[in-house]
Amino acid sequence: MELTSLHQAVELLNRSKNILICLPVRPSSDAIAGGLGLFLTLEKLGKRARIVCSQFELPANHGFLPKSNAIEKELKNIRQFIITLDVSKVAVDELSYAIEDGKLNVLVTPKDGFYEARDVTTGAGNYAYDLVVTVDAADLELLGELATNNAEFFYRVPILNVDHRAKNTHYGAVNLVDLTASSTSELVFELVKALGFNVLDEQVATTLLTGIISKTKSFQTPNVTPRSLAVASHLIASGARREEIIDNLFQSKSLGTLKLWGRALARLQEKFDGRFVYSLLSEQDFAKAEATEDELPRVIDELIVNVPTAQLIAIIYARRGIVTVLASATNAINLLKLFPGAAVHGAQNLVIWKSTYPDLGAAEASVTKIVESLFK
Repeated sequence: MELTSLHQAVELLNRSKNILICLPVRPSSDAIAGGLGLFLTLEKLGKRARIVCSQFELPANHGFLPKSNAIEKELKNIRQFIITLDVSKVAVDELSYAIEDGKLNVLVTPKDGFYEARDVTTGAGNYAYDLVVTVDAADLELLGELATNNAEFFYRVPILNVDHRAKNTHYGAVNLVDLTASSTSELVFELVKALGFNVLDEQVATTLLTGIISKTKSFQTPNVTPRSLAVASHLIASGARREEIIDNLFQSKSLGTLKLWGRALARLQEKFDGRFVYSLLSEQDFAKAEATEDELPRVIDELIVNVPTAQLIAIIYARRGIVTVLASATNAINLLKLFPGAAVHGAQNLVIWKSTYPDLGAAEASVTKIVESLFK
């Protein structure tokens, strides 16, 4: 990591008073944990902080995270509209307002004399935040409506971009982007450490260790480094509740997930010397497992852990007459380029691609042909 980027990030945070933390749409566990870890840290430092994620729904197994209920769905009240009345010559006696027919009427009664139109001016106030921190977002588009509905705000306010992927477009005023980090939560730890170890308590340590454990599948993925293990050790020594994290992330699977996992395993196939692993799930599989497609990311997680040699993993499934591909890959594979038109789903190395094929067999053949161009 470039020390200058870390130092610049610390300077930005130290001089900012009102900080907005933004997570990507459908954030990964790493994004949620990293964002909350930074949010807790900023609160301890006496900063005014908010954390927001468009259309956010907290995963059921993430309720144990400290301040998990603080993540808001919408960005509100980012700037005031100011109406200025010159009262230097005529004093105010009474002030009131009324809303009629969709219009706001401000009623000002002078003590004597009267006001004229030239005494009134309008303008926009300062933004409510002096810094935006994006966590685990390779580009601003991944913030969804937060960015599209507030483009001027994101253009005017400085952005601290915290991420660990090669795909990151370095859109921030300061880009704390480290490709060697196992997770974004690991980078947030480095930031917290640079801000001062006195802010690293049990709550912050638990959130950050959650992000690292989720991203590395409990230290079973190839992106684990000696630094990752050292950071995890420090977090545990700081009070991180490892057993609680493991229990919630990996040992609290619903019966539907387990049934669907069993059906996916039964049809597991591999191609190209095991580099591509996939399974097929029909409408009937979902019905018999009493599960929904919301369970599939956890099935993908199990495949990542149990087939560590695979570079690309996919579930091809049929739901309500539509065949869909849910795919995950190593950071070296650009899934959005491999599957044009796909959308990021949950984590930024997990995409969802809806096809127009009539059945699972046709989709399987098409996906195999697409992947062949990658591994041939």
